[in-house]
Amino acid sequence: MPSAKAVSEAISGVDVLELEEAVRRLWKAGIYATSGMGCSGPVIMVATEDLAEASKQLASAGFVPEPGKDVC
Repeated sequence: MPSAKAVSEAISGVDVLELEEAVRRLWKAGIYATSGMGCSGPVIMVATEDLAEASKQLASAGFVPEPGKDVC
């Protein structure tokens, strides 16, 4: 697990059953992340400077849709 740091950005759209697996995927990529529940469901929290790379990593692993792609 990477060193802990302040997290303030939320990534939503990850299935609650895959939440911890998605966090571990980010850790393997060297990105510190935590999981939690947001107002509308599960979220992965990352630092502002890691948001773009974390979103890219999660999309490439199939946890969230690619940015700009239609999910329907």
